[in-house]
Amino acid sequence: MTNRRPFLLLLAGFTLLTAQAFGTATCSISSSGAAFGSYNSIGGTNDNVVATITVTCTGNIGDPVNSSIALSQGGASSFSPRIMTAGSPQLDYNLYLDALHTTVWGDGTGGTSTVSDSYTLSSSPNQRQYNVYGVIGGGQNTDPAGSYTDTLVATLTY
Repeated sequence: MTNRRPFLLLLAGFTLLTAQAFGTATCSISSSGAAFGSYNSIGGTNDNVVATITVTCTGNIGDPVNSSIALSQGGASSFSPRIMTAGSPQLDYNLYLDALHTTVWGDGTGGTSTVSDSYTLSSSPNQRQYNVYGVIGGGQNTDPAGSYTDTLVATLTY
């Protein structure tokens, strides 16, 4: 059985979703969000942020947990780049599995990857944290000032 629980995470304000699957453990997902703050559109440097996704599982000590976290593409039509908007103006950005920004965190399609984890509950509740590395590429100097946002869905399957 697979259950899904929607959970909103804003980018600049960023968004997450949760799902439940097989086994006796029960898991939930939450996020710190990925707020980039002020972006210097005149400079040529990237704006980086690290957010955290937390998975909390409860059950009996010794219960197995096999989980996967997928992120949607948000308001963009692809994963590369994702797009934050302020009305019609937009900023390109992306979310990565690693600090070197080599692997786009997505749903496993289009060259993206998901986060998978497998462990046995050693305590209940048990929390696991996963970093999300966000980047707005430098040199996007044609966009006006404003509050740029995107909403993504994170799906936890376990």
